[in-house]
Amino acid sequence: MMKRVLVAAGLVVALVAGGAIAVAQGQRPGPGFPGVPGGPGGRGPGGPGMRGGGPGFDLRGIELTDSQREQIRTIMESHKTEFDAAASKLRDAHRAFAEAVEAETADENAIRSASTAIGAAMADEAILRTKVRGDVQNILTAEQQQQLKERRAEMEKRRGDRQQQLQERRQGRRGQR
Repeated sequence: MMKRVLVAAGLVVALVAGGAIAVAQGQRPGPGFPGVPGGPGGRGPGGPGMRGGGPGFDLRGIELTDSQREQIRTIMESHKTEFDAAASKLRDAHRAFAEAVEAETADENAIRSASTAIGAAMADEAILRTKVRGDVQNILTAEQQQQLKERRAEMEKRRGDRQQQLQERRQGRRGQR
């Protein structure tokens, strides 16, 4: 039973480690939020800071007006404190989880409680990100929103293709053994 708990805990750590690393490096507010200093953006086709990407929210290749860029910056800046708080909460939850897993004596309840706290922090951050993405999408024209949908479909197709290629490689390796 304890082995299962530790394996499950290890899987949770592996799944959320990428997010924890990004948070620990101070990237905010997270993938897909253009125009925020310290965020993942850059100088892309949309202009300074208008590049970024994340699942379903990538403004690269979409022509934004100066007004739209300014409105997006305003939205992002207005939520900066919330993003910082969400990042801090997630970082603290990851630390508590790591401490529970690495404790000298295994405490199943502490591990479960800490993993639940990570899930809650992730959910809070995802809800905030979704709300902000909705605010940004409301600024876009119908044509720009359609472009976003098309880009999302293209990304999903590429992701599926990559997963299939990886699966085929794995099967090929198994056949060679």
